Formats: sequence, structure tokens, C-alpha cells
Amino acid sequence: MSVFDSVQNVLSYELWFEKYPHVFQSEVAVIKELLPYGTGFEVGIGTGIFAGQLGIRMGNDPSEEMLKIARRRGRLVYHCGGERLPFHDGFFDYTLMVTTICFLGDPMAVLRECYRVTGNNGSIVIGFVDSESPVGKSYRDQASRSVFYREATFYSVNQVAEMLTRTGFTVKCTRQTLFGSLTDIAEFQASREGSGEGSFVVVGARKAGK
Repeated sequence: MSVFDSVQNVLSYELWFEKYPHVFQSEVAVIKELLPYGTGFEVGIGTGIFAGQLGIRMGNDPSEEMLKIARRRGRLVYHCGGERLPFHDGFFDYTLMVTTICFLGDPMAVLRECYRVTGNNGSIVIGFVDSESPVGKSYRDQASRSVFYREATFYSVNQVAEMLTRTGFTVKCTRQTLFGSLTDIAEFQASREGSGEGSFVVVGARKAGK
């Protein structure tokens, strides 16, 4: 049973974004900067809180409790894992994952599936907490005491880029935000190019045409 199968945990997840509104706004903004035009699909859509802000209509998640909220937000969702998506090859212009990769049991299997359903010259965008950042290190330190983080595996920017490359994608852009501790972020933070300063990193990669 996943931590996200609990109604109480899902509500706690939603309340986190109310507690840190400027963090959420900063994360949404930097994802938008890398998000391409076209039809997209969010792998691990959860409650649809990011999809709603980003204009993404479809997504999947293994947690039915999270999907109940995503449906109420008007998302078209599929109750399944990311290892096998119910779409033919090259169906989407891009795929997206936001704070999802750390909860995947087999991230390479999910990335291969993203590659399959992404069209030639399409893109993948991955937003995540950098394991080497201050917030990432804090989350790792809290893991044994946290309901959420005990199931998570946090990755560095280099590790995510390597997985994308091994899958067949070519990394094109990296941007970052969340400079400082979450409790100290009291206003919207504009993103910066690259990584190594901000705790939330977004990597954009492309699938070569054939």
C-alpha cells in the first residue's frame, strides 16, 4: 500500500501547497518556462494540482484517492502506474513529471514508457527536488521520520540527466528555483538557468526524430 492511498495523507499533501503558496507559484512558473506547445500527459498527475495550473488535461496515477481530486479539477485521468500507459507509440507531443521521479520504484521503466508515448522530436520535462540541494538534504535527513519521504529516493541533477540519456532523450535545458529554506520563501522567486543553487530543478529533454 502506498502512502498516497490514505485519504488523510492525500489531504496533507494538498494542504502543503496552501502552507507554501510562493513555493508552489515558483515551481509552476519554472515548469511553464520549459513546457512545450502541443498535447501533453502528466505521469504521476496526483491530485492534478500542477496539471490544472499548467493546462495539462490528461494524466495517470496509481493512487485512486489522489485521482478523485484530479477528476474534480476536470482532469481526464487513468488509474495505472507509469510503467504501462494505455496509448500507442508517439501519442503525445510531450510528457511531464513533477516531484514524481523520487517515488518511482523503477524510474527507468517509467522513462522508457515516456519515451515510447512521446512523438518524434517531442519532449519530456521533469521537475524534482535536487538531492544535493539544501531542501533535498533536509528531506533525506527527515526520511525516517516522515510519512512521505520514507518511501522516496531523491536524485541529483546528474543522475536524472543520466537516466534521460540512457533512455534515449537528449537533455536541452535545465532551470532552477527555490533559493533558501522553504519557510523563508515569502514571495515568488524567478528561475535561473542551470542548477546547483536552487532546490527545485526542472530538466527539459528531447526525443530525436527518425
